[in-house]
Amino acid sequence: MLVLVAAWLASAGAADASDVAALERMWSGARDSSEQLVMSLDRGAALWSDASERRVRTIVAPVSVAWLGAHVLYLEEFIEDDPQKPRRQLLLQLEPVAAEPHAVRVRLYTFASPSRWTHLNYRPPLVALLGRGDIVPAAGCELVLMRAGDQFRGGTRGRHCLDVSGGSARYLDYQLLISEELYWYRRRALRQSDGELQEEVIGFNRFEPSEARLYACRIAWSATGSARDLRPLLTLDLYEAGGHARFATPDGRALELTLHGHDWPFAVDRDALLLLLREQGGDGPLATSWAQMDEQQIALELGWLEVRCGSMAPDSDELAQ
Repeated sequence: MLVLVAAWLASAGAADASDVAALERMWSGARDSSEQLVMSLDRGAALWSDASERRVRTIVAPVSVAWLGAHVLYLEEFIEDDPQKPRRQLLLQLEPVAAEPHAVRVRLYTFASPSRWTHLNYRPPLVALLGRGDIVPAAGCELVLMRAGDQFRGGTRGRHCLDVSGGSARYLDYQLLISEELYWYRRRALRQSDGELQEEVIGFNRFEPSEARLYACRIAWSATGSARDLRPLLTLDLYEAGGHARFATPDGRALELTLHGHDWPFAVDRDALLLLLREQGGDGPLATSWAQMDEQQIALELGWLEVRCGSMAPDSDELAQ
């Protein structure tokens, strides 16, 4: 068993190229998000109010810019149904991080004249005209996304992504989760002098933040099968409305986690939270765990595997503090 673990760890770095290709494939597409203002010094705590919600569409597509690299994406983001007025246009350059297994660095570039390059993903002849002088590196704002199972999660690091749009020196902390079913982001502006939070915005797809919670599930695995030898393996994010994610253990077991809340069809007379673990392709679950719907945590403990999920969306009274 220990030999299998050593081989798994030794081969982790060799998967960098496939991780970049997987992120490029997974990120590409169109996503509709409900974006809400959580906190702003100008407006106070929004507490998921309808007035603070905006519908955002994000388009991501591969583009061929050979001098920028083999894996380049174009990102265009606009509010509601107004594609003629993008609020953000970026080129994303993807590359492996040599020192961190399963990590992908995303370098961000803005456009010197954004209006000229609108809908670039639909205009290959225009892409061919793109030169180095047409883009501007977003210094300090690069993202590092780590692959965990069938998800990528990460964001900016440190205080290097500066923002002076608010009149005072601030830095941005941007965190992102990408999977086939989830697209979640959080943008926080913090004062550069002391790190005090100035504004926080969060965006979800598929469900309303006020109606379904997002859970971070920390998974530990034991090479010997004993609970005393459990070691952290990875973290996956699931939303409590049938969210699921796949992962593999170092000994080659392909597993899947699913989290059910209000969507669970049984026990209709009361709300419950249900966590299921199953073999990928298996007929029935290996293990299940129940909790009250209002619980912030749920766990599975199998000795050789432990899963602990905690709610990532704070209660409204926590936001008000």
